[in-house]
Parts: sequence; structure tokens; C-alpha cells
Amino acid sequence: MNKIIPITDLQRQAGQIVSGVVDSDESVIITQRGRPAAVLVSAARYSQIEEDLAKLDELELVDMVARSREALSRSKTLTHKQVKARLEKQHKTAVQRTRRAR
Repeated sequence: MNKIIPITDLQRQAGQIVSGVVDSDESVIITQRGRPAAVLVSAARYSQIEEDLAKLDELELVDMVARSREALSRSKTLTHKQVKARLEKQHKTAVQRTRRAR
């Protein structure tokens, strides 16, 4: 369970709070004016979070490549001209909506 502390406690007891985060490897939610403002995590935990996010990005990319290859094999692709026409149509529609909203 995350510990929640006000920012004034962090200012007064920074060393103790940081040591607690490192020792327990649990995050601490810092509040400001009664609302969550920041999260304090150990450097090791932060590194793990970054590694996990990188792995997720890689898995997403692998999935996108696989779907693209499948689309190519099924001839379910668009030419550059078709993509450009779709984007232009979407842009025109968005501009018309903006003008009507005014």
C-alpha cells in the first residue's frame, strides 16, 4: 500500500522519507494542498518501470509489424495517393465543423 504524506512533511523529513522509500521499495504519494502532486519511488524501482515501458513499446511495435505484414499478404493496403486523399477529406471535414461551430 502506498504511503501518502503532505509536502511539508517531505520538506522537514526528506532524508528519513527517502531512506524509507529505498528500504521498503514502496512508493510515497506527496500531496500539496490535500491533492496528489507527485510520487516518490526508489531509483531501482524507477529503472524497472522504464525497462518495463520499453518492453511494452517493443511488444507494441512487434505487433504492429506483424499486423502490417498480414495486411500486405492479404493485399489490404492503401497507396500513398489513397492515404493522401483520405487525409485531405478528413481535414476538409474538420475545417467545415470548425466553421459551423463558430
